[in-house]
Amino acid sequence: MASRLSTYAAFGLVLVLTVLLAVWGAFLVPLRVGETVVPVCWLVAAAGNGLLGTYGGRLLGRLGAGLAGVLWLGIALTLGTKRGEGDLVVPGSTTGLVFLLVGAVASAVAYGVTSPGGRTGRSPERGDR
Repeated sequence: MASRLSTYAAFGLVLVLTVLLAVWGAFLVPLRVGETVVPVCWLVAAAGNGLLGTYGGRLLGRLGAGLAGVLWLGIALTLGTKRGEGDLVVPGSTTGLVFLLVGAVASAVAYGVTSPGGRTGRSPERGDR
């Protein structure tokens, strides 16, 4: 019981970090130094989604990796939608679109490399029966 509770609590932390990563990365999309665009948001999306998806996958299997990726993509796409007041966080520029693409691909890779069982998906050759 305590192990299951700690697993769900850790996965809750993964989801909270996923929300923070999506918002932080979205606000880094228009980052410029002078006139030069600095696409640091691509690195944040790739590394963050890869790590959080992998960790979510270790906790709950493919479901954990998939939920982290879908949550990130939902938030990033929402921030890329213009509101009634005209506010837009992720613009439809090359930097913004590559940010969405890199984040989605990193999440898909994390999902793809995750074993279906997470922690319980160990092979019997190791002696973990």
